[in-house]
Amino acid sequence: MRKRKVTIIICIVLFVLMIAPPILAPITHNDHSPRSAIRNYLQSNGHPYQSFLAVITNKNIKDTQYGALYSVLWKDWDSETGDTGTLCYAKKSIESTDKISCGTGP
Repeated sequence: MRKRKVTIIICIVLFVLMIAPPILAPITHNDHSPRSAIRNYLQSNGHPYQSFLAVITNKNIKDTQYGALYSVLWKDWDSETGDTGTLCYAKKSIESTDKISCGTGP
């Protein structure tokens, strides 16, 4: 009986972890930091799980027109190639939120 309870609890925890990212993404990803704004960009494009699992690296390159450059590696299930290396620029706006523009680069 004890083993069955543990199994049920583990199943419930796994179920909650599977449904939590799409529910929590709009709450946890805001536009007040560059990384969070990039995660919000991914989530708003229909990738809630990848918004939590994306690897975001600051390239330490700042452009006056576009902002700071970030390299984003994430799994795009809609893409034919799968792994998607994306370059994103994050620029602070007047409202002190980050505006994101992303592309796959050259």
